[in-house]
Amino acid sequence: MTTNCPMLLSVNVGANFLRRFKRFLLVGSCVFEEHPEIAKEYAKDRVCLHVCLETFHMNMAETKLACVVQLHQPAELLVLTVDGSPHCLQLHVIAEDLRRYVNLSLEVEHVVIEHGHPYVISEAAVKTARHLHSIQQLLDERGSAKPL
Repeated sequence: MTTNCPMLLSVNVGANFLRRFKRFLLVGSCVFEEHPEIAKEYAKDRVCLHVCLETFHMNMAETKLACVVQLHQPAELLVLTVDGSPHCLQLHVIAEDLRRYVNLSLEVEHVVIEHGHPYVISEAAVKTARHLHSIQQLLDERGSAKPL
């Protein structure tokens, strides 16, 4: 793990480094270990914070991040995780919650890493992932019950 990307739940909400940029990166803790070059590229010119939701409940991370966003008013929050992890998916959900409830002007971007490649994910995809009936309808329309 890089020291330039502290753990979200360990930082002081008023820490000076949080003022460095108006662009924030919220990254799954394993990304720096599993995909260090991708993580470093996305961390450039951003305040970076990492968290693993296998270790902490998403409500703890969401509350802490909400305080940081309210206090520092970043213009952008990019969420970077591995794809396929139910825990990492929650980071994307948290970011959409923040946009909706804390800072409506916050620009949120979502990127997942699958097989060593980053993929930009839409807000609609994150919202759909919360609703299994919607995913089932998409699979039914596709004519297959097999995963995409």
